[in-house]
Amino acid sequence: MRHRVSLNFIGTGNAAEAYGGKLEAWSFIDIEPDQWFEKFRSKIAANLGNSYLPVYRMADGEYRFLMGRKFNRYRKPLIKEYLGCLLDKTGLRRWSTSWGESYDLDDLKKLKLEYISALQKIASSGFLGLYINDNGLNAFIEYNQSIEPFFQKNNIELNQNNYIPFHFVCHLLSGSGCDLFYRNRKILIVTNFNEQKSQQIEHNLLELGAKTVQFLKISATKSMQDKIDCSRVERPIDLCLVAAGIGAANILNQLQPLQTVALDIGGFMNCLYNPSLAIHGGVFTFPKAHSSPI
Repeated sequence: MRHRVSLNFIGTGNAAEAYGGKLEAWSFIDIEPDQWFEKFRSKIAANLGNSYLPVYRMADGEYRFLMGRKFNRYRKPLIKEYLGCLLDKTGLRRWSTSWGESYDLDDLKKLKLEYISALQKIASSGFLGLYINDNGLNAFIEYNQSIEPFFQKNNIELNQNNYIPFHFVCHLLSGSGCDLFYRNRKILIVTNFNEQKSQQIEHNLLELGAKTVQFLKISATKSMQDKIDCSRVERPIDLCLVAAGIGAANILNQLQPLQTVALDIGGFMNCLYNPSLAIHGGVFTFPKAHSSPI
């Protein structure tokens, strides 16, 4: 990808500041930032409640699972970075993620093959939101040059029609005009939150104007291996919001019978639970100024 597109407009409108003064997504084509986002937004809006459209986001955790941990010479202290990469290459420790997933070493080879298959399916029917950018913090740029070659080698389709920047999903749900995706919508939440958190999310979404909110609970540590039962969901559904770590790819593909948009929103689910939170350096927050606790 030769082109660079500023993402300064996303979230609070000064995203570059949170990323060390620069945040530019890689792009296949020369395109204006708002034009790229509006194209994505229009596609999502058109498919709400109409047809299956999965959107899966990938950043350092997903890349590390696929390609192993890569050395970032900008991450300090360097000795800690070096030892972390060395330990990862030994393959002697249980695989775990920041989301809480944990997998046995004996299962990793099979899980990786299944994960690649899941990515192939999503790439052919929806969008891949990739963290592939130039930023002032040099955060996770160590994977930039490896993503396209890995995808090509593993037959994961990646082009200007199915690739969006990682941050677009959160901007869709929190930026200007986001009420389109909440007001009068029948929403399905898929995550591992407990009853208290689920009730608070339902309350907050109803305050945003949602018509109904349903939940499918998944495991806290094994989302790559989870099986969900869509027959338990009262249809139709307008929008599925999924927070499942790396295993969100597995979950998104199982939501196809619902024939609607399915978004991997990751940590933004925490903002829907607690409106006082902000993620990605404070760039994204709950789409209202406040929401009362129940």
